Amino acid sequence: MRRFPLAFVLVGVMSLLAAGGAVLGAFEAPTGVDLAVHNGAGETLQASRVVGAYTSSQLSGSVISFSFTAPDHLTEKLIGTSGKIEQHQKVTGSRATDVLAPVRALLSINAFSAHGAYFDNTQPARNLVAPSQRAAVSGTFTTKVQLQDGYVVDIFDHVDVKQGTQHITETASYRLSRVDAWTRTR
Repeated sequence: MRRFPLAFVLVGVMSLLAAGGAVLGAFEAPTGVDLAVHNGAGETLQASRVVGAYTSSQLSGSVISFSFTAPDHLTEKLIGTSGKIEQHQKVTGSRATDVLAPVRALLSINAFSAHGAYFDNTQPARNLVAPSQRAAVSGTFTTKVQLQDGYVVDIFDHVDVKQGTQHITETASYRLSRVDAWTRTR
């Protein structure tokens, strides 16, 4: 009676599957640059305290200053172009965590490139709209991120979109001055 070398066949099949998984993982896994940005975003989102400011081309020179304390306490001040506080509010609950949305959004962006102290990603603006509208939209959406001591400390977004005769250009800056024990020195 002839014996079939089942053990050798199983080892061979397992080796092929492992090699195939390694190759697939190499192509599908996030890059080291993406991991750095995603890890920085994760650390920032887990911080017990985040202090910063948000500006946008839509705010016409005004600044929103904020202080977030986990899990869900937020103090916001709208500082007008004159430098005076125009609005002041305290928010709790799920609305308070919305201030971290720019950091949270980084977790869904891949293909960052390292450029000096910044990581950036540019993608087609059509990715920002519903699939049914994508054919009519052109332009780009760029995100630049700066990490320091393992935290996301700056996010700059630039949108340049064209749809038919409409052309929209917007910028937004999200700059953190404190994340847990880290404090901006410059």
